[in-house]
Amino acid sequence: MKQERAVFSLVIVSGLLFLFHQYLQNETDINITFLNNYLDPFLLMPLLLYAVLWEHRIVLKNKNMVLSYTEIFGYFVLMVLLGEVLFPLISKKFTADYWDILAYALGTLAYIIAKEISSFKKTKLKHLLE
Repeated sequence: MKQERAVFSLVIVSGLLFLFHQYLQNETDINITFLNNYLDPFLLMPLLLYAVLWEHRIVLKNKNMVLSYTEIFGYFVLMVLLGEVLFPLISKKFTADYWDILAYALGTLAYIIAKEISSFKKTKLKHLLE
């Protein structure tokens, strides 16, 4: 876990921001339209990707497993299809907003950057110990 500090930190911050935003949105009169529209899709991706990684590690019994770029891209596409195509088709409560795709992409990019920082630190530490 120590070598994944950047990813874990991103997930913790994403979770706390999500909870704080939900509190502001639902319990106060504070209304920030941009955040109401795009923060949740942005925060979804780091939370989802880490949850999938955690699930894979438990099911496959491999605590060192990491998500490949192909898997990360696949989950990005899945969320875009669900959130921006399927859900708006089956319920009037959902609206297809193509700017959400950018929010999903930026959240995915944040996860990839954190993953790379974690990998860099792990590789750097390994080379220092050799």
